[in-house]
Amino acid sequence: MKKAPYVFLLLLTVVLVFLIGFRSGQKTEKINKTIDYLLSITPSPSYSPTPSVSYKEYKSRKWGLKFTFPSNLKLKESTNTAEILFEMKK
Repeated sequence: MKKAPYVFLLLLTVVLVFLIGFRSGQKTEKINKTIDYLLSITPSPSYSPTPSVSYKEYKSRKWGLKFTFPSNLKLKESTNTAEILFEMKK
């Protein structure tokens, strides 16, 4: 039985695997360069000051309730139930 065809097929397979790996590496390198370029031109986030919000604290001894709420809200408390409503100040 001749071994030459099997050696030739093995050699061709090794060369094919090498070429496929080489091309895959080239594509990966190209993608990495593209990503690096896109990241270099992406603008950095600019500073935007957060609006200053003040808070008020609500305490109810009758209902045992305590919480904070923004000062731009108006608080309405029911006299006979544990109901609290908020309205926007004008």
